[in-house]
Formats: sequence, C-alpha cells, structure tokens
Amino acid sequence: METKTKKVQFVIKSSKFCNLRCRYCYEFLELGNREAITLDQLKQMYKHIASYYLKLEHPVEIEFIWHGGEPLLQTPDYYWQTFDQQQQIFAELRGNITNSVQTNLTLLSKKHIQLLRSGFDGVGVSVDLFGGLRVNQANTDSQKIVLNNMNRLREENILFACITVLTKLNLPYIREIYKFYESRNISFRILPLFKGAFDGQHTGFEIDDNDVLKAFCTLVDLWMESDQLVAVSPLIEYIAQILHYYTPNCEPYFYNKLEWESVYLVNVNGDIYSYADAYNSNFCHGNLFTTAMEEIVLGIAHQKAIAAAEERIISTCTSCRFFGSCSGYPVAELSIPNNQIDKQGRIYCHREKEVLQHIEIRLIQAGIIDPIKGSLNNMELGSLSKSLAAIPTLDSPV
Repeated sequence: METKTKKVQFVIKSSKFCNLRCRYCYEFLELGNREAITLDQLKQMYKHIASYYLKLEHPVEIEFIWHGGEPLLQTPDYYWQTFDQQQQIFAELRGNITNSVQTNLTLLSKKHIQLLRSGFDGVGVSVDLFGGLRVNQANTDSQKIVLNNMNRLREENILFACITVLTKLNLPYIREIYKFYESRNISFRILPLFKGAFDGQHTGFEIDDNDVLKAFCTLVDLWMESDQLVAVSPLIEYIAQILHYYTPNCEPYFYNKLEWESVYLVNVNGDIYSYADAYNSNFCHGNLFTTAMEEIVLGIAHQKAIAAAEERIISTCTSCRFFGSCSGYPVAELSIPNNQIDKQGRIYCHREKEVLQHIEIRLIQAGIIDPIKGSLNNMELGSLSKSLAAIPTLDSPV
C-alpha cells in the first residue's frame, strides 16, 4: 500500500526590507530594516527541519515560501547558494523540496528572470489593480512597473499567480479584477484586508465582513458564468467543499493540528510560529536557527497553540452542517477576520458559511446538485470535476 505524501510549508521572512510602502502592509513599521537571514542561519534551519522530517514514516513534501518585505531585494546569488544548501541537506528526504517567492515584482533584471525561471518553482505577484495603495516611499503608485514586468514574465514563459488584497478602494471593481485575470488566464487569490501594523492604519479603506461576502459571492457568479478556467482562491476550495458535501459515502476530513501542522512562519530572527499566531510572543514555538524541529513541535508553546486551535474548532465548527467537508482550518488558523469575533472572544464563521450556501444555491441552479435527492447530478458533476482538475491550485496561504 502506497504511503500518502504529506505537505508542509515554511513561510520564510528572509528580510523585512522593502522598496515599497504599501499603505496596508502589516510589516509597515519594519520595511526600512535591512536585517536579513544569513546563509549560515538558513543552513542551521534546514538541518533542524531535515532531522525531524527524515524520521517520519511517510514521505514529506516541503515548500519554502520566501516572503518579506521584498524578497527579491536579496541578490539572486543569495538564493542560488541556499538552493545548493537544500540539495545537500535534504538529499535523503523522501519527498520533494520546492521553493516559491511572493514578490511585488518591481525589480526584474535578467538575473532575476533567470532566478524566477530556473530557481524558484512558483512565483506569486502582489498587485491590486485598483486603489493606488501599493506605493513607493515617494508615494508613487507602483502598478505600471508591475504590469509591465508581468508582461515580461509572460513573454519569458515564466508561470506566475497573483494575490490581490481586497480593500474598500478596489471593492467596486471586483468584476473588472476578475475580467483582468480571466482575459490573461492568470490564477489569483483574493486576500481580504487584515490587521495592520498599527491602529488607524486602514482608515479610509477598511472593509467589513459583509463587503468580503458580497465580493466573494460576485466572484462565484463570475466563475460559474465564465468559459475560461481560472483558479480563484479561496473560491475553488469552497466549491470543492460543496461537491464533497453532496458526494455520497465521501470520507469526512478534519483539520488536526496535533497530527499534522501544514504551515509555519519563520521570522527574520528565526522565531517560528503557527500561521494563526504569527508574531504573538505568547505563542512563539521557539527558534529554528538554534533549536531542533522535534523539540519545537513537542514544546509547551506549540502544544498551547494546538490546544487553542482545537478549542476554536470545537466551539465553532462542530454545529455546522458543512463540517467534515470544510475541515475547520479557517477557524483553527484564524483565517477568520477580526469582525467575526464577538465581544466575548467567540468566533462565528459567518462569511465562510454564507459563501458555501451561495455556492450550493448556484450549483442547484446549474443542475449540478439535485436538491430532491440531496446528491450530485453525475452527468453535470463530471463536467465540473474536469474543470476543477484542469486548473492549478494555489497552495500558498500568503
């Protein structure tokens, strides 16, 4: 019997230094800090990671997601050298090592193009298309440069996906945003605005849960009406959950942080966090430059983070009819926005549930779900399943 491969992602903050000053950036206060992870520190980090995952009985796929700041401000040679380190240290690991980068794409020399083509396995580009919030230190919008560089990547046949941060300023243009990506066949993630670096940072362009819900439902409708197969995350994940919910005898799946944690964040100083607890010193698991991964995973701080995630799922998800098709990950890892937490600190999963219900209605209208039988129409399901299988997935949470 073949052992199933498990995947884990390490979001690496190589440096907070950045050439932009995007007005909503949660790293805003540190964007002038040139401190970067050294190659020696990366080497120690890899050794600690490899020693842990080598002991496991099943193969593991490890993805390093290089983040910032702007990670391409590090020289291309920095990455070539650390890729060589990975090849040496992870040589015995059963599974794959991949590297992705999330960039503002304002820097694109010939050396960068070679790095993105032959070094990184995945490229994410941050671009909002409307709103004018992604500016440099002179308050000049960076979008023209980014769009030109996106065209260069396409000319060089370098595949990439995009992340668009949803704010009050680009909310009225959600249809235009979709059509932009659809016309270019670019996969994209809509990332609702989240907590900033300081109070009042988002004044003038903040959004609420109803804004996000309306945008997501509009995107669902556009996706259903389109002839172009475009991966829109997190919507394709939601659609897959509804298909799972209506598939007879489908094995339920639940997010179990104790059994397997799929995403970690590593700060510039080596401190490691769960995705839900990024930069929360009370939940820092330890330091990956100086501490073995096994010690971190079994440590008190990590166990406390696991217990908190389990408590969130129990209190929020167990009464939801979609639980088991939705794994509970958004609640466990606090992908839930701040305005979905009441005054008592309890989470109510309004947005995700409403989007799932909207997708359910649209699939009934399309004849994919038979509401009387409470199951899928196999003929229509085959067409939709092929569509979902044909589009690339966006695994990165950032």
